[in-house]
Amino acid sequence: MNEKPTIEKIQKILEGDGSEVREQLLLAALLLTIFERFKLYIVDQVDGYFSTHTTIKDGNLSYERGQEFKKLINEKGEGQPGQHGNRAFRAALHWFRDLGAISSEEFDDVERIYTLRNDIGHELYLILADDRAAPIHWFDAVLVFAVYLKITRWWVKEVEIATDPDMTPEKYDQIEFESTETMETMLLREIMMQGLKGNQQFEEVMNHLKDLHPNA
Repeated sequence: MNEKPTIEKIQKILEGDGSEVREQLLLAALLLTIFERFKLYIVDQVDGYFSTHTTIKDGNLSYERGQEFKKLINEKGEGQPGQHGNRAFRAALHWFRDLGAISSEEFDDVERIYTLRNDIGHELYLILADDRAAPIHWFDAVLVFAVYLKITRWWVKEVEIATDPDMTPEKYDQIEFESTETMETMLLREIMMQGLKGNQQFEEVMNHLKDLHPNA
């Protein structure tokens, strides 16, 4: 209980070559980039789904929040003590989980990474300099991207295609839903791959996945 705090991180900053600091800053930027786009996407999708009035504002679609989404926010937007206060995001994430787009484990992972996202945004100095703060790991950025991609593919299959009046069984059978992507997820994937290029652990995992799924 009387253990003195260590200063290994500070020593590495003062005496090292800067590689670990650069890696942490890169991972922080990568996670924030992916997470912010993910947040915007899922709230916009649920907002649009329940909205009864849409306008164009500054060249973008703007939704008037529908009563069903407001009800969902009131019912499921509240988090646990210490969690983030973005009630609309949490309610939207609940909606996707309850419909089977993501698992309960993925829901919990996103909640955990949201806390990390807030720590990065407000306490990055401590992450870099305080040994008591866990370092940022590349896996969390990849995990957020994977959940984001999973939801976009579910949305295309269960909402866009399901409500397309021109869709036929023949057209449906030709769609490869497991490889569906949006322009944004394609660009984020490329940003992620370039940002993590040279990360030995990440590249080992990717090579292992290629060996398991050579045609993926």
